[in-house]
This record gives sequence, structure tokens and C-alpha cells, in this order.
Amino acid sequence: MSRGFNAVKRGWDLFNVPGECTYCHFGFDFSAASYFEGMPERPLEFRNTALYDLDGQGAYPEGNEGLYRFTGDPADMGRFKPPTLRNIAVTAPYIHDGTVATLEEMLVDYSRGGRTDSPLADHQMRTFALEAGDIADLVAFMESLTDEAFLNDPTHADPWTR
Repeated sequence: MSRGFNAVKRGWDLFNVPGECTYCHFGFDFSAASYFEGMPERPLEFRNTALYDLDGQGAYPEGNEGLYRFTGDPADMGRFKPPTLRNIAVTAPYIHDGTVATLEEMLVDYSRGGRTDSPLADHQMRTFALEAGDIADLVAFMESLTDEAFLNDPTHADPWTR
């Protein structure tokens, strides 16, 4: 999986711009889902990444409404908790509904500010330029977050297949 240290470092530099990728993917697990001692207080993080807008008001497909399904609050339509990026290279397909096949495709979607111009999109969803080399470097960085020892540790195996 590795594409070389220099590519990983360039990918880290692209990723680690305050307020960009790290807005949703931060901390030791590159996620907004973990809280730890000494961390600045942050509200629970759910984000709408502008994947759908079926009705001009931000609607998502039935069964994929995100936080809205639990709160009933229209503002929560399409809001999901950002996942960890640890082991992301081995968890395809991507996005909550599996509609993105590769990390490259996911980066292109995000660089376009999402797939739609949803009125409910998170304010961080905006367009930004990514060259092919940038995408390759970001993928190299994300691949470097793969923990082969963890993935191959039999203590983490499916207990029903042992």
C-alpha cells in the first residue's frame, strides 16, 4: 500500500491545514468521534457533506437521512458523524451509504464541495483545488494510517469465525 515517505509527508502537509480536513478528522484517531482528557471542549460533531439534495431543501434518500432519523429536526437531514481515518484504506466502499468506491473518488467529491448544492451542507463544504499529484499524496497519507498489526491480530478477529 505504501507509496513512499515523501508522498506520505506531502499528503500530511495537505491534510494538516487548520480548518480543512482537520475540521472533521482530528486527534489521535482522525475523527470527531473521540474525546480525551485535556481536549478542548467541542460539541458532538455531525456533518452534512452535501451528498444529496432530492427536493431542493436538502432531502436524503429514505433510510439514509442521518441524524434526522433520530431527532426529527429538519436541520439534521444528512448529518453524520465523521468516521475515523484509521485503517480507512481497507474499509471501502466509502461514505455512509457506500456510494464512493475509492479514496480518490471521495477526495474529488469533497474538492467539489460535495455532490450537490445542498442548503443543509456544512459550512466547511466548499470547493478547493486538488491536482492529480495532490490526490495521490493524500491517498498515500491515508494509506499510512493502516495498522497491519492491529488488522492481523487474532484477538481482534471475528469471534464467530475462530
